[in-house]
Amino acid sequence: MAGGCRTGPPEAAVHNPDRLKVLDRCKHAEGVVVDVALEDDGDYHLWFRPDSGYEYLLNAENHFQAQPAMLAEITPDCPSSTSPPDARSAARCPKSKLPIPVIGRHIAVDGPWVLDTDHGWREIHPVDLIRIT
Repeated sequence: MAGGCRTGPPEAAVHNPDRLKVLDRCKHAEGVVVDVALEDDGDYHLWFRPDSGYEYLLNAENHFQAQPAMLAEITPDCPSSTSPPDARSAARCPKSKLPIPVIGRHIAVDGPWVLDTDHGWREIHPVDLIRIT
């Protein structure tokens, strides 16, 4: 990893990577977690309220419970040489070794900053590095 982000293709090991438009291959963001959910594809969705100075990472679709929020996705540890063809395949990969925060904790995340074209919001996907404080 360089500067908190992995080297190589930022979408490696992400299922259906065509739905993600890479805006920056390595971005840092910080904020307070407002929701944590394990999705069917094995991803952990971390919604967080960005700290001052990180609001520029959001767009009009970035909200959780009607408040501005950023999504960071911790993905399963699929082999980085391939991308799982679908969500079901991704869910069969080993769980990530990254720590999962609880609601109310402050986090700092590094990873590709992408536009999720299925939902219209911007996110850090996948999280390459997370610090929980």
